[in-house]
Amino acid sequence: MRLKLLSSLIIGSGVALCVVIAAVPLAEASPRFTVGNKSDQKLRIEIYNGDDGNCIEPLKTKKSGAYETDTYGCQGNGKGRCKIEIYRGDGKICKSLHDTCSNGAIAMRDDSIVYVFRTPVGYECELLK
Repeated sequence: MRLKLLSSLIIGSGVALCVVIAAVPLAEASPRFTVGNKSDQKLRIEIYNGDDGNCIEPLKTKKSGAYETDTYGCQGNGKGRCKIEIYRGDGKICKSLHDTCSNGAIAMRDDSIVYVFRTPVGYECELLK
């Protein structure tokens, strides 16, 4: 009798735990990231959703003036990140070494920061976090 009561309690506890876990919403917020333009030139930032595998048509395009720092976001869509491309004029700068979107887009996790610096030979980008 005691064993049957104990197994009923264990099964009941497991069911209650499943109900509690199912009732808690998934913490999939829209990722937010920052681009710090530390150069004296205007930049264009093309932003893609986290699950965009091709990065052909940006979700949105933003402008960053010289020496401006702005925060942007996208829909993570289960990936927990946005993908961005940064341009000066028609030239793409800040390519990722990873094969993101087959074209070097930068994967920006929530609270990531990328700083863009102008150097004597072009541009340098520093990704934090």
